[in-house]
Amino acid sequence: MGVMKNADYLEAYKDHLTEEEKSVGTIEGYSSDVKDFMEFIRKDIKKIKRTDVTAFKEYLRNRKLKTLTINRKLVGVKQFLDFINDRFELSISARVKQEKVQKQYSLKDEELLTEDDFKRLIMASENAEDSRAKALFETMYYSGMRISEALQLRVDHVEKGLKVIEDIKGKGSKYRDIYMSDKLIKSLSEYLKVRKQPFSSTTKLLFTGERGPLTRQTAHHLIKKYAKVAGIEASKAHVHNLRHLFGLRLASQGVPITDIAKFMGHTSIEVTKIYLEKPQSHYANLIDQL
Repeated sequence: MGVMKNADYLEAYKDHLTEEEKSVGTIEGYSSDVKDFMEFIRKDIKKIKRTDVTAFKEYLRNRKLKTLTINRKLVGVKQFLDFINDRFELSISARVKQEKVQKQYSLKDEELLTEDDFKRLIMASENAEDSRAKALFETMYYSGMRISEALQLRVDHVEKGLKVIEDIKGKGSKYRDIYMSDKLIKSLSEYLKVRKQPFSSTTKLLFTGERGPLTRQTAHHLIKKYAKVAGIEASKAHVHNLRHLFGLRLASQGVPITDIAKFMGHTSIEVTKIYLEKPQSHYANLIDQL
């Protein structure tokens, strides 16, 4: 192998992430962050210095990105540099430090779906006779699954009427228990009666498209499409918001936080606390009254 170029290092990094069983989303995200970085520095990666990293941070700041987004990109770059240093015994000394942000988890209510929004979303998919979209939305609403988890549901899970599904990978490729309510099992059994299997598949995933398993992009497109029909603001139309709605519903019914964490597949209740938090507007209104 001749002289390694930036692109070769990136390929090696992608292979490494695949071997680590990182999710497709993570691999795509990290790769594009590293590409971003390479296009910005425009020099042999072996020659980069700390100043290059600082300049890259500035560049991201100037693009008015959120701190959380900037940090995600920096993580991608850091892991890339650590990896090539280790694998190819390079001695790149540029250290990547994240931007500091005080963790303030609170859900912004103008970005959340309401119960009413959900009903309208379901009506819109019913009117369009899109049983797949309806089944997908209900899956997330009734179980709080992440979209990556919902897309791993299989036909046999539904046929067996499983109340607890144990072979779905959650975040960080860790298996977690997913609890299925009777309502959801009933809804998905109905979907099975009308479901089309457009391509031959051995895995028999529940949610499929014309050319293969349903992707996150398509799921995202579906919620945008029906939100538009239902007159719901596009800013609220994220599949993740159906999961939030599930968490908020549990909290409003007084379910203990440790139980909510169990249902949501959170490893720490630090994250679960957002469902007990008041929305931002509450604090904004409160300060006006002080």
